[in-house]
Amino acid sequence: MDTNIVMNNADYNNWNVKADGQNLFVLSDTLIQELEFIRRKEGTREKIESRNKAEIAIKSLAGLFRQGNITEGIAIKYGWIIGVSSPRKAALDPELEQLEDLVRAFKRSDTKLLLLTRECHQLFESTPVTLITGEWNLFNAVQMQGVPCHLCTNFPIEGLKEAPAIRKAIDWDGVLREIESDTKEKAIVVDATLTARRSAPSWLVAGSKPFMIAEGHGVVRMGTEVRPFLWTIPFYPQSLGLQSPSDNEGLTDLPPVHLDFFGEDNFGQDLFDAIADRLLDCANLSFEEGRPTLQSHQSIMEMLAYFEYLNKEGFSEEALDNLRQEVRWSEGLAEYWTDWILHIGDEDEQHACLEGFIEALNNCWEIDQGYTFNIIMGQGE
Repeated sequence: MDTNIVMNNADYNNWNVKADGQNLFVLSDTLIQELEFIRRKEGTREKIESRNKAEIAIKSLAGLFRQGNITEGIAIKYGWIIGVSSPRKAALDPELEQLEDLVRAFKRSDTKLLLLTRECHQLFESTPVTLITGEWNLFNAVQMQGVPCHLCTNFPIEGLKEAPAIRKAIDWDGVLREIESDTKEKAIVVDATLTARRSAPSWLVAGSKPFMIAEGHGVVRMGTEVRPFLWTIPFYPQSLGLQSPSDNEGLTDLPPVHLDFFGEDNFGQDLFDAIADRLLDCANLSFEEGRPTLQSHQSIMEMLAYFEYLNKEGFSEEALDNLRQEVRWSEGLAEYWTDWILHIGDEDEQHACLEGFIEALNNCWEIDQGYTFNIIMGQGE
């Protein structure tokens, strides 16, 4: 089940499916990362609305997880919910590298959702399995390959076609190749390069907290057509000082992402908005490998400390205050992180934490560094 469905339907007691039989809802651990990423987004009023939905979903899931062991399954009103963890990065990366065009179009998280669907089909051979998503073109791509998929954004889920149990083995390698090939053929490729990152001038931040401005250039490739453009992104630097509602005083709606196609405007607003949204995602801490972040190394270290600490202690104002105090008492963020990693008892967990820390720092968007992503039109309603 896709993240957007959980975010729009935080109360799991309302997860009603109008179909015969009992339901098992399978959630990937990337759901937790995506909800936190959405909760961290700054910018427009629409982003604020999404942040509020993500916050509600996070707290609802925390209440669910306290009822039992989510990795073994927890009973709810309309069935069961089970959570599954992703394979280790070293095991998953080779497969995702083979699906590079798919990752660029649907992002790493949705590609992992496809791989999870494959695993469920292979594990539950005698049980019908359906991918539930609110992404229109992900639905299109999956349906084109004959894989059971249902498009919706809210519960109750109605009109669900009965997914037959597997009667013969599905060539999943072939299915994924076909989806990627079809995606590559339809993709609009965007190459963006960062050229400057600076503090906004004082006259622009009057009455608001200081923010940053990132600038760059890029090209949009649509078949044989190539269109250059310039882009500007205003964003707030993320820190431990901007996590509770009281910390957000002085934050205002920032100016929108500006795209300049040198006066050309003979292509759709949907494409313009899709490019702007993908670039704006870079203003936040990156949970998607391959997507850079405009946040500084300092911000990345602070926010990773925040996520790790709250993952251990749970979400509360007290935990946040305690973390702020611990960081102040340490000799710096680097020293804090060194002590944190060295005091992890489990060797595998220690390695994973260090690996994630280094990967996050490497995602910092450097000057003159390029970022390539694909746009597949038709993903919206």
